[in-house]
Amino acid sequence: MRILIISFFVFTFALVTMSGDIHAKDTDVLITVKSKDAKFIGTAAGGARIIIRNRDTGEVVADGITYGGTGDTDLIMADTVARDQTLVTEGSAKFQLTLDFWEPLPVTISASAPLGQPQSMVSVSQDMLLLPGKDYTSGNGIMLEIPGFSVDVTSPQPNSEFNHSPDVPVSLEANVMKLCGCKIAEDTPWNPERYLVEAHIYRDSFYIATFEMPYAGESGIYAQNIKIPLAGTYRLMVTAFDSVTKESGMDLTTVILNKTANDEDNAQTDETTAQDTE
Repeated sequence: MRILIISFFVFTFALVTMSGDIHAKDTDVLITVKSKDAKFIGTAAGGARIIIRNRDTGEVVADGITYGGTGDTDLIMADTVARDQTLVTEGSAKFQLTLDFWEPLPVTISASAPLGQPQSMVSVSQDMLLLPGKDYTSGNGIMLEIPGFSVDVTSPQPNSEFNHSPDVPVSLEANVMKLCGCKIAEDTPWNPERYLVEAHIYRDSFYIATFEMPYAGESGIYAQNIKIPLAGTYRLMVTAFDSVTKESGMDLTTVILNKTANDEDNAQTDETTAQDTE
């Protein structure tokens, strides 16, 4: 009896296979990547790189980049957003594809962004099970959210050299944005006063001091003039922090302050003063 049952099963499976009823199904997938407390990451920010991996084998199933606009500001940044609210509108940045598989597929979907600001790149990933033939394009599709700021020190450029003077400040300037490229400015959802931007000064590997960098009045720009008392090579690190969402970002630059005749004179004066004190 067992042999007959098994033979019947094999025969039936062969008939179904030959008839074409068992085959991989096209599964449409739409992936969006949103900057936390901001908008979609698309062309303006260089896009977000998407990689879909088979969680069982590690094989890359698909990869691509999100392209398109940042979306509708009023809709996305509304004070209240309804449950299951669709934030994706026509032209919003996305990565859309069709996968071909015939059984449930466990995957890890990862997103890295913004590609246009590599010093501020952040990656997130999400595990999920894709079912063949199901719709993954309606609503917001599969939406990943990336936290952080894009911080870009615009002045001074790395490895800049200056003649040192304790009375002449180093002008430090940074451009701070949300990862979607959304500008921090007055009369936007991203008010400059909300964010704490600071400069951290290091001489070689030694921490020296931290200074707050105030908003400079120009969209996204924070600046500070810093007087450095001693010649040497310094790392100037700029960080941005949101105390509400706990997001942060950073960039750094370096400056070389060369000794001058005044530095030599000051050193000799200090040495003479020390000897007189003794």
